[in-house]
Amino acid sequence: MRTHLKRLAMKTVILLCLCQAVVPLQSADRVWKDASGQNEIMAELVRRTGDNILLRREDGTVITVPLGSLSREDQEFITGTSFRDAVMPGEEQEEIKIELPKPMYIGRALVKLPNLEKDDVSNRSKSFMALKGTLNVAKGKKVTSSDAAPIIGGLDLITDGDADGADGSFVELIPGKQWVQIDLEATHTLEKIAVWHYHKAAHAYLDVVIQSSDDPEFRTGVTTLWNSDHDNTSGLGKGKDPAYIETNYGRIMEGKAAKARYVRLWSNGNSANEMNHYIEVQVFAVPAQKTAR
Repeated sequence: MRTHLKRLAMKTVILLCLCQAVVPLQSADRVWKDASGQNEIMAELVRRTGDNILLRREDGTVITVPLGSLSREDQEFITGTSFRDAVMPGEEQEEIKIELPKPMYIGRALVKLPNLEKDDVSNRSKSFMALKGTLNVAKGKKVTSSDAAPIIGGLDLITDGDADGADGSFVELIPGKQWVQIDLEATHTLEKIAVWHYHKAAHAYLDVVIQSSDDPEFRTGVTTLWNSDHDNTSGLGKGKDPAYIETNYGRIMEGKAAKARYVRLWSNGNSANEMNHYIEVQVFAVPAQKTAR
């Protein structure tokens, strides 16, 4: 009997320790402070991605914060738990494969931009890890645009699931700052976004800004997922993301676990001319129930 009680007590202690390690990760909000201790924010921990964490503020927007910029206490909170990279406890992941189109050009790109990234094959991905059940929830969804009558192609091409860059497969919008917007028909927790502008030539698109929101007018609850507008030309804020050369791999961006029904993509011409192009945009999330609007 004593041996049994001793084993039971030991199991109880172990269980309590495990619970203490997990509970902070499931708590709704926490006050986060920066290294100086002078700035703080109330937010929910969404996930850790490498050396960054994603925090959901009280207004619903998700921000990326470098782990090293946090206070020592907050850093210890992250590193001292069982929090796994990019996965919350109990979440199962699977590999999501991208159906890549065939390459449309061979050669080196002669593009000069102040924020152009160096050619790095590590940015060319054929797949990514995401929550089990993740799908392209943008396929077949309605697309609207600041240019209601594109010069070339129909807006439905952007969500037809085909990233081929052949003639007749892309949309060309008028010059200047323009956007396209996808109605996902429900509020989803975004995992990734894959974008192909135009990969038949070695172009880099300028001032690319990708945002998500539950507001079709993008006046409230806006989360910026990508911003390569390094000098705030478009007036949407100065971005730190790089401009990049288009290839058949497109570019896979983080969804930052943003909760949104709408995704809006801005551009402001490209390195060769003032036109804006889109071949395909894919938004990946675990499908949510359709909501009325």
